[in-house]
Amino acid sequence: MSSDLRPFVAAEIRLHPRVAYQGLLSEEGAATRVAAALPPLQRFRHDYAGAISIVDWDHRLPSQNLVLRVYGYYSEDTLDAGYEAFDERVEMIAEKDKYPEFDVPDFDGLAADEAYEIELSPSGAIGRCRLTSAWRRTVASRDAALAVQLVQQCDEYAKLVSSSPSRPTYLGDLEAVSWTPPCESDHTRWTLDVWYLLAFDGRIGSGRSFLADLETKQIVSVRDFSVRTG
Repeated sequence: MSSDLRPFVAAEIRLHPRVAYQGLLSEEGAATRVAAALPPLQRFRHDYAGAISIVDWDHRLPSQNLVLRVYGYYSEDTLDAGYEAFDERVEMIAEKDKYPEFDVPDFDGLAADEAYEIELSPSGAIGRCRLTSAWRRTVASRDAALAVQLVQQCDEYAKLVSSSPSRPTYLGDLEAVSWTPPCESDHTRWTLDVWYLLAFDGRIGSGRSFLADLETKQIVSVRDFSVRTG
């Protein structure tokens, strides 16, 4: 068991066949080198029993922007299910892997307890990292209420409200929208992202984001955001 996914990445990274064909990141020690460059991939609320790490291709030849997919599993049962899903995807890829077709499947969307996408250059340089698990937007009412309360008590929120007297009421109140892992926030713990919408034209919304650390009961970051709907 581990509280961080990086040891599993260091132990083994699998390569999409189209990545392997190009001889990318296939040298000895590549997995260790890539893992050492990763930001913390810390557990949400459960330690990891294992992980499947895959360098996925970008549907281009030669590849220019790869993706490192890291799928984390909390138990042996979910890990076994992950291996089964991986094997099924390998078979699907083998059926369609006819050079030089570019619609060959990749390894996106495998079942996992936690799933990350990390930008990766062909040489192994690490870029942006993000959590792709759909559950990140599932927030328990108790956690949401605490996060909103923390925002309401902070000075930045008070200043924002006082500086926006004409804000339309239809934009709603503070809303806890998603969990944010340390690899996205550069904070040492998971945080809850709380949004305060300031404008919405039917397609694009913008406002202020507050990252709340529920453990220390602090707001650790305040930043602008914009989001497109539809």
